[in-house]
Amino acid sequence: MKIKRAMTQQTKIVISVAMKTASNDHLIHETVCDMEYMLGYHEIDFDSVMEIIEQTSDFVAHTIPTLDDPTNTDLDIIVKISDHNLDAFRRIDLDVYIIELRENQREPTPSEKDDICPICCEEFGIEGVINSLYCKHSYHHHCILD
Repeated sequence: MKIKRAMTQQTKIVISVAMKTASNDHLIHETVCDMEYMLGYHEIDFDSVMEIIEQTSDFVAHTIPTLDDPTNTDLDIIVKISDHNLDAFRRIDLDVYIIELRENQREPTPSEKDDICPICCEEFGIEGVINSLYCKHSYHHHCILD
């Protein structure tokens, strides 16, 4: 399924919800609400959310009768969602990006002590914490995340 979100082109979305079914083997309302909330969090439009949930519910309803012992079987369903938005910037969601920035903190090297932070226009010095992007640009950690 191809979806379109206005501001991102995240290539992988993983959600986790309790997979509970009704007597007809379709997803119960609580599971549908959980999926709707999680998919909505990723800014997927309502029509696409409903289509994903409907396809998931149909898949579960067709799969459960084929199981040898459905009451003692855990059913993990992986829904792979790929954005198809040619106009979006090539970027990942901000929360994922911030996590990456927190993980790559470091002190400036001696060769960077005189370099200037492009955000606050002050030298890095030899103390403090900086971040470096993949493009090799560096800046003070506190200029972005504090």
